[in-house]
Amino acid sequence: MAVMAEISRPELCIVGAGALGIALAQHARALGARVVLADRGFAEPGDGPQRALRVAALKASASAATAMSNAAALGLTSSEPRISMKAVQERARQVAADSAALDSPERLQALGIEVIAGPTRFVDAGTLMVGDTQIRSQAFLLAPGGDAAVPAIPGLEEAGYFTPDSILDNARKLTHLLVIGADPEGLVLAQAFSRLGSAVTLVPQGEALAGFDLETASLLIQALTQEGVTVLDGATVRTIQPRSQGIGAVVDLADGGTAALDLSHILICGGHLARLEGLGLDAARLRPVRGQAGRFAIGPLGQTSNRRVRVTGVAAGIADWPQAMAHGRAVVGALVLGAAGQRPRALPQLVMTEPALAQIGRFPADPRKIAPGFGLHRANLFENDMARALGQAQGLVKVLTDAKGRPVAASAVGTGAAELAGVLALAMEQGVTIDALAGLPLPRPSLMSSLVALGENRMAGRTVSSWVRRRGALLRMLRR
Repeated sequence: MAVMAEISRPELCIVGAGALGIALAQHARALGARVVLADRGFAEPGDGPQRALRVAALKASASAATAMSNAAALGLTSSEPRISMKAVQERARQVAADSAALDSPERLQALGIEVIAGPTRFVDAGTLMVGDTQIRSQAFLLAPGGDAAVPAIPGLEEAGYFTPDSILDNARKLTHLLVIGADPEGLVLAQAFSRLGSAVTLVPQGEALAGFDLETASLLIQALTQEGVTVLDGATVRTIQPRSQGIGAVVDLADGGTAALDLSHILICGGHLARLEGLGLDAARLRPVRGQAGRFAIGPLGQTSNRRVRVTGVAAGIADWPQAMAHGRAVVGALVLGAAGQRPRALPQLVMTEPALAQIGRFPADPRKIAPGFGLHRANLFENDMARALGQAQGLVKVLTDAKGRPVAASAVGTGAAELAGVLALAMEQGVTIDALAGLPLPRPSLMSSLVALGENRMAGRTVSSWVRRRGALLRMLRR
């Protein structure tokens, strides 16, 4: 006798019990929705926050090692650190493990989120099977993890390589690490392993930091180069040559020449592709965007070819964790509250190296082509008292404003760049002028005083009309 499948009819079913899916399920529950979280029976690859925690812990160890070596710059005795990669990676693993309990199935169940685990696939456009449970939800949101996108380079598979996930399990010192690709995480890992004693060469497979402002991006590349990371900007790896001892690589340089590299290990950092195999996409009538394998979003809020299914994260072409979260929350709001016109706000693109790089919006490639009435304003971190006190007075904040002084694009490189960009992002969203930033009540010294400097610089460049001056003179006379 056949056993009838259990049927669940939630308002929203989120597919993918990785960090993004869990966070969005909690958000949907907080909005009052009945939510089912479909756990596909395996750890979602590329778990953003868990990996980010481990990378942050690795970066902290690398920063401490650099601080020990450079202590003389702050009037202290320098010393060369003795680095144990095993101990460094174990600490990073423990930092991530300490936060994992917050995402346990038991805690999610206590929050009112139904978690169903098992092989997951669509059987038709409106029905999802998870194990023996049939889910007929009002809406589905796919929040899958992503596998590293591996470039088609001859010899790469034979030589072997790390991904951003697997390199965090490496407990050995890497003699010469080749980083292929220059996504933000790749730059952070390149700097961290360089600081922990590895020779590192970074080949971005084209332009490094494409899409970022050229001026601020070049300052970051310069800083990494001064630390010892070899950045072959504009270069691509042509072939990998596995050897009995080590690895060889042939690189096509930006100037048309070639370079031969002797390596010990390779790290692939060229983005991620959504892991969607086995989900029954054909049955769900989900079609990828033409020319973009693994991406299914055809609208700003994750709309797909199936009106009942939406996507977020890497399946929507959004790999950056904060941006994926903001997009996912907007999608959940649209599905649960019907806020169909709500769009995710502008968020900074972050490269959490030291110095950090952050950008919101885009600058014109040619500064001479700035629209009439728009202005470009700069604040140099060398003029920031706190940055100089920290011994980190290298960097720049630049803002493009419209005719009313409201920021429409911003880029910052240097200590505190991410925090500066966060304030500028809020100013952009709220329509606050940079003139208003001149009045921020800040402690002194403060890294944030660069925002005050931006406002003061713009105000200093403005001409006060003769009518305003005459009115002021009249008011002074009347007060006597």
